[in-house]
Amino acid sequence: MKKNYTSIVSLLGMFLLIGVAYGLDIWMDALKQVALTQFKMAAWFLPATLANLLIAGLLMAWLWFIYSRADNHPVVALIYILVGLGLLFYNFVAIALASSLPLPMLLALIPKSLSSFTCAMVAVVGLQRLIFGKTVRL
Repeated sequence: MKKNYTSIVSLLGMFLLIGVAYGLDIWMDALKQVALTQFKMAAWFLPATLANLLIAGLLMAWLWFIYSRADNHPVVALIYILVGLGLLFYNFVAIALASSLPLPMLLALIPKSLSSFTCAMVAVVGLQRLIFGKTVRL
């Protein structure tokens, strides 16, 4: 019973983490637009830095949980990989299809958001857990 519980909590944490990163992206973009219209870019840097620190702290807490408490399940690792890679490229493919831009022009935009960093991290953690398969108890 404990194994299923920790796996479900780690998956819920992953979705919560990606949701927070996506919300922070929207919030930072709105702050940036306001700062651009008021010519006060310094007002945007502090909240953006705090958002980066918040998502880094949440990622560290999630990583601590999955490496110290959750057991390794190949299915959960595959879910990490599929969700991470799927959400990483979903927005950019949707933009490319909607605006008729070729995908190579959008590749430079991929690592410029907190949600893309978070999704990439989730995919890498899933790949690591699938390949190595060991859970380290701290």
